[in-house]
Amino acid sequence: MKIRLFVPAVPEFAALAEAAKRRPACQVSAPLPEYQLIESNEPLEFARKELGLKPAVWYGALTGGVVGHVVEFSRDTLRIAGDAQS
Repeated sequence: MKIRLFVPAVPEFAALAEAAKRRPACQVSAPLPEYQLIESNEPLEFARKELGLKPAVWYGALTGGVVGHVVEFSRDTLRIAGDAQS
């Protein structure tokens, strides 16, 4: 199952899309002017501190929507897998 993370296209969330662009398994597109779409066939993992996001912005990371299984969403780590077994 392909993982899809829709990220609001605002400067506060740009670090998520930029980090995904550096990963070979990820594709980043802009299907709508208001969102960037991060897609991957492999599990996604982001670290809040590495991205330089404040907690208030971090906790809004999933507001655009997600297709996949959120394995962990803590103060510092977001992990999304393609299915419940990952």
